[in-house]
Amino acid sequence: MSQAVLDPMYAGEGRPERPGPTPDPDVFCGFAGEVVRDLDPTTEADPVSVLATFLVAASVMMGRNPYVQIGDDRHPAIIWAMVVGKTNSGRKGASKGTAMRIIAGADPEFSHAPLLTSGLSSGEGLIEDVKDDPDDPNRDKRRLVMELEFASTMARCAREGNSLPAVLRLAWDGEHLGVMTKKKLVATGAHIGIVAHIPPREFRLRLSDRELAGGTYNRFLPIYSHRNALLALPTGARSHVVTAHAETFRERIAFARTCGAVSMSPEAEKLWAEEYYPELSSDGEDGPLAEFTARAAAYCRRLAMVYALLDGSPVVEERHLRAGYALVNYSHASAAYVLGTSTGNPDLDKLMTAVRNAGADGLKKTDVTKLFSHHNRLQRADLIKDLLEFPGFAEDEMKTAGRPAKVLRFAEPGE
Repeated sequence: MSQAVLDPMYAGEGRPERPGPTPDPDVFCGFAGEVVRDLDPTTEADPVSVLATFLVAASVMMGRNPYVQIGDDRHPAIIWAMVVGKTNSGRKGASKGTAMRIIAGADPEFSHAPLLTSGLSSGEGLIEDVKDDPDDPNRDKRRLVMELEFASTMARCAREGNSLPAVLRLAWDGEHLGVMTKKKLVATGAHIGIVAHIPPREFRLRLSDRELAGGTYNRFLPIYSHRNALLALPTGARSHVVTAHAETFRERIAFARTCGAVSMSPEAEKLWAEEYYPELSSDGEDGPLAEFTARAAAYCRRLAMVYALLDGSPVVEERHLRAGYALVNYSHASAAYVLGTSTGNPDLDKLMTAVRNAGADGLKKTDVTKLFSHHNRLQRADLIKDLLEFPGFAEDEMKTAGRPAKVLRFAEPGE
């Protein structure tokens, strides 16, 4: 995705410098985009993080009726977002608070338990929360899970024997939930959406190759988040803005809950078949990034469905598909940035590649000078400082006939 075109929300006067990727304006489509634009002036939150949180909540509130049919699989309106941002500048919490103003205004029950919840710890615990109850067959099994310390959840998932990863995969797929224990737990008809918050370093440190390959984390859309405004005295959204959007949101959710299969318009079908599906289904990448974006095609369809339903349409139009595609691309760019395969800074990417290619001998400071001859000494020092924040990169000393020479080396974390 080209970063040449910036949305005015990111290119306006006084916006902080953004170190990572920037979303295509297409992501701010229709009603969802209108909500984010109207909330933006009174919050420091990243608009794309507010959008992602809003879409996850909407997907949960819509329930199990709307779906897209992909082959023999019925994909529910379920979206999971992993908002990744630094503790001091990511403004992850602000994105939740901003989106929740509209969500709670439309349906106050989603502002507290049991519909709004947190504390994922085990598969059994999740099922217990939405298990079948013979005394209450019509209980609401929608759950909006806000995990604001997702590093702890990832640590629990990595423990041997924890059933949470397997149950999460079932939940995203829209399947009935169950584990075989002394007391068999079953939950039919659960509809669970997750917003997870985590700093980039914590994510990289805790990422388990086993869980990545197992398909737990690639059910999340990684969303890079960075503070998008400097507001000394942020006021929050005006009450009349919240009330107006909450009323429309309530109506759109009620409409979505009456829908079944969501189709595509002929124009959207053509765009999907000729451009998007071949690209999103290609095997052009290897390694962790490929695993993390393995569900891009399915996610594009789910996102397009939610965008359409929020516009009050049972049919995905071309603009909705473009929005879903743009958000999937932003997610891909976010994953590349977070995993260290791309930093959003071409010079830093260039230095990373050179250090990796240097192997065990490492890259000498003189090589860095040659590589960036158009930079001054301080600029090169800043690049090296930024590089060393990524896992696996280190600065060592190499013995020479004279003074020891400093070299940059890379080793996979854990080696």
